[in-house]
Amino acid sequence: MGLIGLQLGTGIWLFILKYGLTPSEVFTYFSGNVELFIMKKSFEGLIETAVPHFMAISLIIFVYAHFLLFTKIISPSQKQFLIFGLFLTASIDIFSPFGMIYGFEFFAWLKVIAFWSFEMLMGLLLYILFLVSLRAKKA
Repeated sequence: MGLIGLQLGTGIWLFILKYGLTPSEVFTYFSGNVELFIMKKSFEGLIETAVPHFMAISLIIFVYAHFLLFTKIISPSQKQFLIFGLFLTASIDIFSPFGMIYGFEFFAWLKVIAFWSFEMLMGLLLYILFLVSLRAKKA
């Protein structure tokens, strides 16, 4: 759990460092800006980044969600909502740059919202699993 927590923390740091905090900064990063000498990202470059990220993040969610399924700390419907939310926000975060390279600034808003939602949901999942591990040590 500590490694995934560290990964979440560095993910936030790198997101802010690389893209910025605002949707306009994120949009500029992907769509480019001639005045700022920022090149537009290519479709091929996005594929090279999206595929390994999608596979790795999906695997992490899959493994940790399985741990969650064996707990009784939250209801089954809450578990489903959390797992679905993790996969949905991760997918939107990973694939939204494809919309930005075609000029749709709306996808920058989606990326920012999805990124922060994913981070919060993954943090919640780790917190729940941490609480379960504490309860198991008391028993």
